[in-house]
Amino acid sequence: MIIGRVDEVDGHFVATKFVAFAVPTACLYVAPKSPRTSVAGATTDGVLIQTEWRSIALGYARVWLPVAAIVLPIVEAAVSGGLHLATVIASIVVLALAVLAYRAGRLPEEEKARLRVLGTVTGLRIDPSKLKDATRMIKHASLGDLMEKGGIPMSPEGILSVLEDIPMPAMPLVYGYACYAGDAPEWRECAARCYERYQQGDI
Repeated sequence: MIIGRVDEVDGHFVATKFVAFAVPTACLYVAPKSPRTSVAGATTDGVLIQTEWRSIALGYARVWLPVAAIVLPIVEAAVSGGLHLATVIASIVVLALAVLAYRAGRLPEEEKARLRVLGTVTGLRIDPSKLKDATRMIKHASLGDLMEKGGIPMSPEGILSVLEDIPMPAMPLVYGYACYAGDAPEWRECAARCYERYQQGDI
């Protein structure tokens, strides 16, 4: 059973596979069926990613909090023959937390827009830092091939030195390459600058 759905962008999302709603076995990136999203680490359910604790926690909360809100007063009524006000209040609070759990895990629109740009060149609307290393490396290599064919520098310093000269249609590729290159500060800065340039041209 796949639950704990978070970070949804246009039908793409992150979730966790559970056994009996109790034991998390794998965190997955799930995308609409498309040839462009066939990547290393793909299973019949989705693409294996790094452990996503938010998804796991929300998976538990979304399943078990409503159960607790219902079971708590039933158990008390069965055991004591009546309900205490404190139990009713506790059930209402737990139910409210369950509703909040269903609303949690949503991305702000700015982040969705950023992930959509990545999706145009990789087919994946997910932050590369959440992917398994092998998946990230394969995507990085394929983007690098396109960068090389386009004669675009492949170091953060090189990219930034020609940033203003890169044609706007190529900016999603350059941004994607910088994001997939790694999480070192120089690459993060390069990616941020590329995205800023892309946004300027997209206005």
